[in-house]
Amino acid sequence: MRALIHDFETAGGSARHCGVVQLAVLGGSLGEGGAFDLQWQACDHYQPGGSIDPATTRVHGLSDEDVAHCRDYRRAIPAVYRKAARQGFDALVIGYSNTSFDNVIARRLGCRPRRSLDLFIPAYRLKKRDGLASASLGNMYRELTGDEPTHAHDALFDVTMTAALITPLMARFGFTGFATFLDWATTGQPVPGMRLRYGPARGHTIESLDDDALTQALTGWRGGSIDVLASLEAEYTRRGLTARPEQGRLF
Repeated sequence: MRALIHDFETAGGSARHCGVVQLAVLGGSLGEGGAFDLQWQACDHYQPGGSIDPATTRVHGLSDEDVAHCRDYRRAIPAVYRKAARQGFDALVIGYSNTSFDNVIARRLGCRPRRSLDLFIPAYRLKKRDGLASASLGNMYRELTGDEPTHAHDALFDVTMTAALITPLMARFGFTGFATFLDWATTGQPVPGMRLRYGPARGHTIESLDDDALTQALTGWRGGSIDVLASLEAEYTRRGLTARPEQGRLF
């Protein structure tokens, strides 16, 4: 299967509105065992159309001066995704926490993947199952490969780390075929101890919510982690509450 792995570094703020300072993409083919055969890559820095938040600069190290003479991301990045699509790499787009971040930015810039895989989802399942300290990209790279994430938050290094996690994640869950792993990783699974990341109950486990808060979270879910939705639905059913409410606002 042909696939594209992508990662953005931004000027800060919401994925729906932020400017982009770096994009790295890897195009290649995935073998049945999950090995990624690199066939094409692109990586560049961009002018974000505004100032970079100083807190964000402290994360990725890029300042306004570093990107002042770069091309405007809104004009340059759509061509990158068009080139990827012409080579068939849009069959599957892979990232790490890309569901709520990288994919949101990419859609603004013309990316229309046929399927998406967020490796944070199986990584978080592994964290909860095995009691790991963190499901961050750098920590998972260290845990599963034994190497240090020496250049974390550089987009090219981040996509390289992401590619390196596919096979060991498959192995930790006992998968030998990528197609089966892909189906499992893109189907929501209830995860005990799942914490909400947004809304009034942010930081609380789903099991700890009272009935009203649980109903509000389920009603408000309109996208994000498929495992959050599955966990909300499983807890709602376990308590024997009434039929699932209609979804409304984003929590």
